Amino acid sequence: MRSDPRCPACAGKVSSTATWCMHCGEDFPTAVDADSGRPVQDRATEKADYEESVDGGSSDATTVGFLVAIVGLVTLPFATPPNMLLFYAAAAVGSGIYAARQASLREAASKGGLALAVAPLVLWTLSLVVPGTGGLSFGSLLPALAYAVVVSAIARAID
Repeated sequence: MRSDPRCPACAGKVSSTATWCMHCGEDFPTAVDADSGRPVQDRATEKADYEESVDGGSSDATTVGFLVAIVGLVTLPFATPPNMLLFYAAAAVGSGIYAARQASLREAASKGGLALAVAPLVLWTLSLVVPGTGGLSFGSLLPALAYAVVVSAIARAID
């Protein structure tokens, strides 16, 4: 059974959306449940503020970003044109950083995966203008397209 929201300072009854106590004047970020002493849950999401901050999980997104970068470093050489070592490493690390900056674990996995899927196509296009990387070769486009299709399908399945 859910208790009435109470002020953490004086335990006076307050609204669940109140930011201050009308009894003692105490400012507080959320009302507190009288029984548990924890913030009252939001009626729409059924999550308290502290639970939402845990679910946002920036450390989880950082871990996913690290994993996206590692997967990119291992798999991108098979899908990129020759002599693009510096560029593919930058693309893999950039995809990982992009994933790590997302707000949630799910967004990090899906958006990081999509960034990784686009990377070989960008690298193939870049190889057209960078001297000494092989120039125009449709043979190098096929692995890039296959990689983009497979990785984007995986990223979309996560989303």
